[in-house]
Amino acid sequence: MNDRGDGVSESPRVAVYTRVARAGNPVAQDLQQFECWDWAETRGMEIAHVYRSVGQNDLFLDLLNDIAAGKYDAVVASKHNRYSRHAVKVVTLTEVARKHGVAVHVVEWDDLDLTSPTGQFRLDLMGGFEDLERERAIAEEQVRKSRKGLS
Repeated sequence: MNDRGDGVSESPRVAVYTRVARAGNPVAQDLQQFECWDWAETRGMEIAHVYRSVGQNDLFLDLLNDIAAGKYDAVVASKHNRYSRHAVKVVTLTEVARKHGVAVHVVEWDDLDLTSPTGQFRLDLMGGFEDLERERAIAEEQVRKSRKGLS
């Protein structure tokens, strides 16, 4: 709990971040939002703001700026890839959040704070898998191109 300085405690302020790939799927965002609200409520947190991002993280920079401005104590998304499908962006989020004393959570990983050493380790693993997937896709494309050249 935070103390406003007058001895009165207030609930930690949490931002909810939802994201869908394309517009036209509000039900998916509603479900993400519900999961996050439930998660925050069970932990006694106050929902300070909900970001409903569509596509390539159109509200991601807004979230980073608001974290830096001290608007939240924590941020939560239903899954790690709701922040971004790119691990480097999620790592950037955790770095900014850590610098400003903000915890970063995902409902799928319960109470794991991504700014903690264990959270960072999990993100590093996810980034490694992302790199492997990218390399595999490049190799498959090279094989396809070489087969076309043999035809």
